[in-house]
Amino acid sequence: MCSRTSRTWRRGVVALFTAYTLLNTYFVLTPLLGAAPPWAYGLVPLLLGGFSLGHAIYLLGFRHALTFLGISSLVSLGFEAVGVATGAIYGPYHYTARLGPQLWGVPLVVPISWFMVIYPAYILANYLADGTVIARAGGGSLGRRMGLSALSATLMTAWDVPLDPQMVMYGHWVWHVEGDFFGIPVQNYAGWLVTTMAIYTIYRQIEARRPPRPLGNVPSGFARMPIYVYALLAGGYVLGYVLLRRPALALVAFFAMGTPCLVAWLRAESPSA
Repeated sequence: MCSRTSRTWRRGVVALFTAYTLLNTYFVLTPLLGAAPPWAYGLVPLLLGGFSLGHAIYLLGFRHALTFLGISSLVSLGFEAVGVATGAIYGPYHYTARLGPQLWGVPLVVPISWFMVIYPAYILANYLADGTVIARAGGGSLGRRMGLSALSATLMTAWDVPLDPQMVMYGHWVWHVEGDFFGIPVQNYAGWLVTTMAIYTIYRQIEARRPPRPLGNVPSGFARMPIYVYALLAGGYVLGYVLLRRPALALVAFFAMGTPCLVAWLRAESPSA
């Protein structure tokens, strides 16, 4: 890709990041501004999903990015469909009609939306482990790849810890049991770990055989943008729950998602970064 085209691509990704930042700020302030209209929720997968895919294509190359998206969508759809039908993975629940058309009881937007944060968590795990956003060539030993997959899955599940209570609050899905964690079964988070571990493990084995090929020069600030997205989500949950007068959930979000963000910030500020 020529330098002019690569710069244009990066500007497009930055524009999506900026638009999502504004949308996230709006959602955080809805306790003060009033409930968001239904169409606003539809912008989330378009803006955040578009950012993650656009950034992944630039950083990893078209083949890797689309492979990662495909694995994420298909695996998550399979797990979600089984979960809705049996309750065996996440606990008994069902989706409401608020998220649009469904396939096998799963809104079509859901498997696509998993990639929105699957990718930032993957980048954050790489950065925490190696100080670089792109996994080292060959991915290291099988044990190391599995460890990185586990770290990525933990970071992804940390996002669901504050997400799920919010989505239940807004009526996007309903639990059939009263769970121990703000009404949510603890099994749900074990299911998230298993689902995301499967996604990351499959992708990292593929990546180890064929290293990613960025489309152009990768400035450090641009490379770290998915980490900024993760931090933006963390801050949004903390402030949002404070405004909703749910301080316990704000505290949970701060430690679950804020801790890895702090470690990433310290890495960026270290002399060797």
